[in-house]
Amino acid sequence: MFSPANQTHFSLTIDGFEHDFQVLAFTGEEAISRPYLFNVEFVSERPDLDLENLFDVEAFLTFDAKGNGIHGRVYHIAQSSNGERLTRYRLALVPHLSYLRHRISQRIYQQFSVPKIVALVLEEHGILGDAYRFHLGATYPERDYCTQYDETDLHFIQRLCEEEGIHFHFQHSAHGHVLVFGDDQAVFPNIGQPTAYGHESDRVANEPLIKRINLRLGQFTSRISPRNHDFEQQLDIEKDDRPERFTGHEHGKQIRLRTMERRHAAYRQAEGQSDQTRLVSGHVLEISGHPRQEWNTLWLMTQVIHEGRQPQVLGENVASGNSGNDDDFHQGYRNRFVVLPWNVSYRPPLAHKKPQVPSLQTAVVVALEGEGIQSDRRCGRIKVKFPWDREDRFDDKSHCWLKGTADWSCEMGPPRTGMEVVVTFLENDPDQPVVSGCLCCR
Repeated sequence: MFSPANQTHFSLTIDGFEHDFQVLAFTGEEAISRPYLFNVEFVSERPDLDLENLFDVEAFLTFDAKGNGIHGRVYHIAQSSNGERLTRYRLALVPHLSYLRHRISQRIYQQFSVPKIVALVLEEHGILGDAYRFHLGATYPERDYCTQYDETDLHFIQRLCEEEGIHFHFQHSAHGHVLVFGDDQAVFPNIGQPTAYGHESDRVANEPLIKRINLRLGQFTSRISPRNHDFEQQLDIEKDDRPERFTGHEHGKQIRLRTMERRHAAYRQAEGQSDQTRLVSGHVLEISGHPRQEWNTLWLMTQVIHEGRQPQVLGENVASGNSGNDDDFHQGYRNRFVVLPWNVSYRPPLAHKKPQVPSLQTAVVVALEGEGIQSDRRCGRIKVKFPWDREDRFDDKSHCWLKGTADWSCEMGPPRTGMEVVVTFLENDPDQPVVSGCLCCR
């Protein structure tokens, strides 16, 4: 869709730098409820860029003259080769959210809802209120007991959102990217005017086209691979798609409804190709001009794979346009995408499993200052702290009340502060601990 052939359209802006960066090529993949990754190759007349100063700063990759593009942080950067006039460099752009995969935690949250837990974890990593927001229509009850056990913070957030049916996407500008959580279709913005379906010969006034779209029906895990132009042929057998633990009757109804919506969303999906630079996952596309009238409607983009090339920055003369053959792509922009009808409620697949814990562990009976015996004989509970709970604070949120056996089976009576007890995790579930014995009985 780009013309003339010697005109550049992609650009790279890195905060705090005014250098002559020229984008040679890029590839990128993004999807709802997943952090994106863009690999960018660029050139500069400077052979001695200070890579350390370019690392971990914000940047914006522009796809077209209208300012559409992706904002992110420089995740890694390298110098690849030196030419007579230009030096090549490579970098990767990711959202701030990606950095949450570098910390593994073991801790317990008590009396927090999932949105509150997510917000707490984000803000621990410096993702503050202006960088994320929630647009939630449903109510999410507080969880009595929610454990992060040997998971990265990113895995933990994604797992909790999947369990509740909450999705997230990113909204980009030249000044930043915002992480948006939602639980209905209204949170997904429309990219604007409809995009026409057609072949290269149908193009009018250099307008972008949807060049291919194929609909599929069936219970499949529908996503495309950067190495393959087809759907991955996998049956949607969600082993973790079992009745989740929930709080109260209404929450149970909500979880069951969202399980049905997840399966429904996997039934009807489509994949296609285009050169529309406005396509971004978590946004709504309207198609026009398709011979099947029912396809000329609104579609939610769940995954987009981007590719751009502009060899003219090297001074090479490349003919504008491409033949349409996938292997004959030398210049310009193209993408592949997965969509589902906008009126079908999107729910993220259960891709992040809850970790299992050893069925038997030990914990220590604890008490706050001035307190003595930490047991609740009426409810059969005692207050304990696990050795792996990495929270350093010493308050009522750093310890947990656990149910115990009806008979403590201990000559010393109810467990006292400092005593070591045995904790059994039902079905190896970190959210279902029960005190089953005492190690200090004689």
